[in-house]
Amino acid sequence: MVVPIVDREEIWRVLRDLVAIPSVNPAFPGGTGEAEVAAYVRNYLESNRIRCIEQPVSEGRSNVIGMLPGTRAGRTLLLEAHMDTVQTTGMTIEPFGAKTASGRLYGRGACDTKASLAAMLVVLGTFARSGRKPTIGVHLAAVVDEEYRYAGVARLAQAIEAGELRYEAAIVGEPTGLSRVVAHKGCVRFRIEARGVAGHSSDPSKGVNAIEQAMEIVRYLREVIEPGYEALRHPLVGPPTHCIAQIEGGDAPNTIPGACTLTIDRRTVPGEEPLGVWKRMKTDLERFARETPGLALAVHEPFIIDYAMEIRTDESVVGRLAQAVNLVKRGTAEHGAAYGTDASKLARVGVPSIVFGPGDIRQAHTDDEWVELAEVCAAADALAALIANYGNEEGEEETA
Repeated sequence: MVVPIVDREEIWRVLRDLVAIPSVNPAFPGGTGEAEVAAYVRNYLESNRIRCIEQPVSEGRSNVIGMLPGTRAGRTLLLEAHMDTVQTTGMTIEPFGAKTASGRLYGRGACDTKASLAAMLVVLGTFARSGRKPTIGVHLAAVVDEEYRYAGVARLAQAIEAGELRYEAAIVGEPTGLSRVVAHKGCVRFRIEARGVAGHSSDPSKGVNAIEQAMEIVRYLREVIEPGYEALRHPLVGPPTHCIAQIEGGDAPNTIPGACTLTIDRRTVPGEEPLGVWKRMKTDLERFARETPGLALAVHEPFIIDYAMEIRTDESVVGRLAQAVNLVKRGTAEHGAAYGTDASKLARVGVPSIVFGPGDIRQAHTDDEWVELAEVCAAADALAALIANYGNEEGEEETA
């Protein structure tokens, strides 16, 4: 079918509106939740006569799913983007000012990932107003809680696994610079507690300094565990990594610390299971403690588990999206990413998923977050071309 023309002014307006609505994840300082953005998304869809449903996730937090029908029953493409953002602490611009300058729009979430959400919304609205049904049906899922525990996409995946929703492929909106992320890392986050013996700091020999014990654990992780990561290198995302993200210990300046806790962020590669990685690290650390005189530690259960993702490049959606993007920007490619996304949860319930969207990941979460408006429009054009031509089995592209 002919690719409908997407209105640039509408994209800019919708993006400004979305950025101007605070939707900081409740897990972070100043968290407002996503309810107002969800209401905006629902209103936009309904005003364009697109059927939508809500998926309750937790109190006051729901996914919104817009449903654009296609001419072929049983074939549906999923577009997915999250509504929540990280905190605004330390920002050097007005977080929700949605100001434009030099072709950029500034504000929290502009890049990550309201630009993707705006492009997806306007593309659906454009098709709905055109009066032409695409061959393939398209659902847009605006989900909650991507920035913390992935509860929104988990609820969506649950519905897919139960057969309530069916998708043959998914495009997950994140800032990729219009390239296509076909593999990314997962993670497992957990805490290691070094256990010492508290005492008066005037005589350190009378106690066991847990901070010094934690230093031994840090050394072991760096010198023994980390060198083994290279053997697990993945061709697209590189080797696994770990980061000691937090350290907490000590009660007072005149007290030998009796406990010190390290928070570990271990990034996994495709083929690794996060829980299995944690179990192996736990076994190794406990053996190290047994072999090290005076060292006592406890490896706590993971508090966050996320999965790595990889899609085969011969999946139909990969080539189709590449063709659509080439209409608006040359030089893009398939690649891997070190960060995680909602795509891994969709892939685990059988939905081949690609991460794609406008913006540069280096701008995500920054103190002056911004996105290039021209790239948001290009993303919308690519998505419109993908949808218009998806059901054309001969692969012949049609343009306006």
